[in-house]
Amino acid sequence: MSARITIHNLGPINDCTMDLEHFTVLTGKQASGKSTVAKAIYFFRTIKDDICEDILKYNLLGNQSELTTVIRRTLRNKFLQMFGTSKAMSSDMKLRYDYSDDTFVEITLELREDEDFINPKYVFIKFSNNITDYICRKNKNNNSERNEIQSELNDLFSDDYSAVFIPAGRSLITLLTSQLNYLFATMDDDQKRSIDFCTQKYIERILKIRPLFNDGLDGLAELKSNMIKLDKKAVSMALNRISKVLKGRYVFANGEERLYLTDNHDDTDRFVKINYTSSGQQETVWLFNILFHILVTNSKSFIILEEPEAHLYPDAQKDISEILALMSNQSCELLITTHSPYILGAVNNLIYANDVCRDCNKTIINDLVDEKLHIHDHNAYFVDKGTIHSCIENSPERLINT
Repeated sequence: MSARITIHNLGPINDCTMDLEHFTVLTGKQASGKSTVAKAIYFFRTIKDDICEDILKYNLLGNQSELTTVIRRTLRNKFLQMFGTSKAMSSDMKLRYDYSDDTFVEITLELREDEDFINPKYVFIKFSNNITDYICRKNKNNNSERNEIQSELNDLFSDDYSAVFIPAGRSLITLLTSQLNYLFATMDDDQKRSIDFCTQKYIERILKIRPLFNDGLDGLAELKSNMIKLDKKAVSMALNRISKVLKGRYVFANGEERLYLTDNHDDTDRFVKINYTSSGQQETVWLFNILFHILVTNSKSFIILEEPEAHLYPDAQKDISEILALMSNQSCELLITTHSPYILGAVNNLIYANDVCRDCNKTIINDLVDEKLHIHDHNAYFVDKGTIHSCIENSPERLINT
């Protein structure tokens, strides 16, 4: 079965059941609940990482609590950091993620009988039997290394993808880019926890990979090509479209982020500091850097991307749609949220190209739309008034109703 998420009474979402495919699109009006669904999916897709970290810490520190209790505490704290205090949540809130036919995690609220608690609502985490059994085995006897534990959890959850969340509002983080190291270094754990969880992970990813771009994206590709076999055509297609949107070449040099202007013929060394670039460039620069890093490291990733269209002209939205399709054909799965009919239209073209290839001359079709950009195994949903429903047309092509 495909992975499936069910949400009942969380934030603006009253009832939602959706199946995740290789390329999934969420659309709908602002404040309809798209981000709530996206964050819930990210929460569940990173549970196996949380379990892995807790197992390793448990063995290292010799924790006195049961491992299951430790893991539930970690997940409870993460859930509250992502969605706020349980006091404001509906008492009958329920989330469930089915990874496969017999593997699931379920979140509910339980009322404490003790009236001394300021907040009587308690976030309860329920695991399927096979997850519980695995944790119990690790509690009693575990000498495994990280890679072995990760491999076991990937098999258990039927998921060998690493989840990556790229939030909306990226331009603000880009504006603060030179202060990110200082801000994070001076924050204590409580202050860090006050930051939206997904945004925090996004910032941590930026700080981790930023030094790799000292020679720009093409320099990173050349470096990685000496270590692993790269799809040179895919890399070239990505670089071409990134350059078209950014109208420049990103470089991290001398501790600052720069965009070298590619349309300047008089001075090839002319650059603009990233915090002085346009809002569209600021919105996309780290979106592109993260996607390109995933591409050239051959990382098998589940990418959740909010509003790829932000601050972009329609033809740039088409280029981004093609980069996302390219990633979906490079060992990645994607979930995107969007308000843009241009994004939906561009995605439909790539779905249609894949469909007509089955019945027409592939060479002719690929001359129009390269097969590396074809979208297959897709789903699309419209979020509205607390519910979610499919917006795939009832036709053989299964286009998105825009």
